[in-house]
Amino acid sequence: MARTNPGLPQAEAQTSPPRTLSLRTREILAVTVLTLCVIVLTTVMHLYHTQRIVLNATRSQAEFVARQIYFQSAHALSRQPGKDSRAVLARDAELRALLDASVGYDPSLLYALIADEQGVAIVHTDRRREGERVPPQPGFRDAFPARSGLALSAESQVYEVALPFDVGGKPFAAIRLGIAVPLIRNQLNDVLWQTLALAAIALAAALLVALALSTVTLQPIRQLAEDMERLRRGEFDVSSRAGPTDEFGKLAYQLQLLGKQIQSDRRQLLTERTQIQTAVDHLEDGVIFCGADGRILFANRAGEAALGRPAPEVAGEPLDDLLGADHPLRPMVRRALEEGAASRNVMVEVRTEAGAVELLASVFPIAEAGAAREGAILVTRDLKSVSVSARTFQSLIQYSAQLAALGQLTSEVTHDIKNPLHATIVHIAFLRERLPNRPPDIARSLDIIEAEIKRADQVLNRFLEAVRPSDLPLRPLSLNVILREIATLLQTEWQPKGIAFTVTLDEGLPRVPGDEELLRRAFMNLIVNACQAMPEGGRVTVTTATDEGGVIRATVTDTGTGIPPENLERIFKMYYTTKTDGTGIGLALVRRVVELHHGSVEFLSTVGRGTTVIVRLPLEEGA
Repeated sequence: MARTNPGLPQAEAQTSPPRTLSLRTREILAVTVLTLCVIVLTTVMHLYHTQRIVLNATRSQAEFVARQIYFQSAHALSRQPGKDSRAVLARDAELRALLDASVGYDPSLLYALIADEQGVAIVHTDRRREGERVPPQPGFRDAFPARSGLALSAESQVYEVALPFDVGGKPFAAIRLGIAVPLIRNQLNDVLWQTLALAAIALAAALLVALALSTVTLQPIRQLAEDMERLRRGEFDVSSRAGPTDEFGKLAYQLQLLGKQIQSDRRQLLTERTQIQTAVDHLEDGVIFCGADGRILFANRAGEAALGRPAPEVAGEPLDDLLGADHPLRPMVRRALEEGAASRNVMVEVRTEAGAVELLASVFPIAEAGAAREGAILVTRDLKSVSVSARTFQSLIQYSAQLAALGQLTSEVTHDIKNPLHATIVHIAFLRERLPNRPPDIARSLDIIEAEIKRADQVLNRFLEAVRPSDLPLRPLSLNVILREIATLLQTEWQPKGIAFTVTLDEGLPRVPGDEELLRRAFMNLIVNACQAMPEGGRVTVTTATDEGGVIRATVTDTGTGIPPENLERIFKMYYTTKTDGTGIGLALVRRVVELHHGSVEFLSTVGRGTTVIVRLPLEEGA
């Protein structure tokens, strides 16, 4: 295999990190931006509160002046009762002097007037407008409420504070004071410029502080960065400091210890890798590892027969590119990576420059329980290396004959056991007729005996089916018809228990050679098991499809409790069961029936999510 630095990925060794701002620049920018944000926030808050104070003071002063004018007007009218109110107010010198003094005292007041209900000025600080109709301006309180802030950019330049008063219990006039917004804005300009000057001074001071901090604090960080760069290059003698003194010293000391540990681990890794490489290169089986992305991580010399290239040259190469579109191993590997399906002992023919090579291939997905698939392992063996001698072949024939004889003997013994069982059931029925008024305990004992005898008879029947000879007469049949009939039959039984069926069959599915009764019984067992795995209800999905290589795939999926990983390897063992009333023969019978049809059965299960059973049957007899 190609030698690469195990501590440094090949892509990283050939590329350099993109250029970015230096740490010092980033520190200065961070301090400056932080200070700027604080300054902007405090400046805005200061201007906000200052404007609120000015607006509240202006409004309060205007309302105070309006109340004074109100009291003076009321006093003038009370001195001359019965006379024309308009004339009294227009001739009252004290009232006119108060209006003039108010406008002259408050720089924000533009005018003051008393207008009747039609808006005609009775008394006005601008005497030329007395007797004219003065249109009212927007209300100051409505435009600038008590919580107003930064609102001096309003379109209108004049706002009014109005105070109505009555004469003789009837509305008579309103006191209106005009407030000029530009005059208020002028009062705030000095405050604004002073605030901006202070903000600029604070920002300059923050920049100087950031420069000083970067010079003081970044020196040890630069040293640590240089040490990390040396570690990346494989130079492990970093940081010659004697021991930790401050936080940076402690970090440098730990970095030194890490460099020594990495150096030791690297030496051990190289040693173990050399040993593993030497060991697997002496294996007769080809071993090829590929990652989840389909790239080859490892291959030994025996795997060169499948790849067609020397093992040291294929590390990091995409497996699909090496195998080619029509390579027989490609669909097996792709199925393992995408579906998590394993393929065992599949005979394939691979064409190389030296000629055709027959291989026995197996592909297994690599994944931890409940985790995503991390890759796949491909194991190949040249069929020439598994040829047996004539003596070994003769021993296999003799062993097969002994197994056949044992099967025949087992069938005869089972038949001899079934006869007394049937006779016992007949005598139990005879006892029930002879004992019409039997006590409850005797009746219960008879029921138990009869149930256990029937259970033993059922076990014997399934045992006979499991040891049935393999020379079956296989006839072409439609797997779709069998599955559709089973689903229709079971749906009636299980639908009241909350179980729904989804049947998706490939209408173009070819006919498969097989024994209809055995296949019907095997798929019946699989679908019933799927229903029993969902005590709270769920869905059973049955599908068929045609795979590459002349294989039909039938899938039964449930949404039940699932099978724990430690039990998956034992589900096909005879008499192994997790059900209280199970016999442990059903799945063993399924596997036996599928093997008699030269097919394979595979279980994929996740606890809490359900189980998928995949049955593959060849289209040609004996394939």
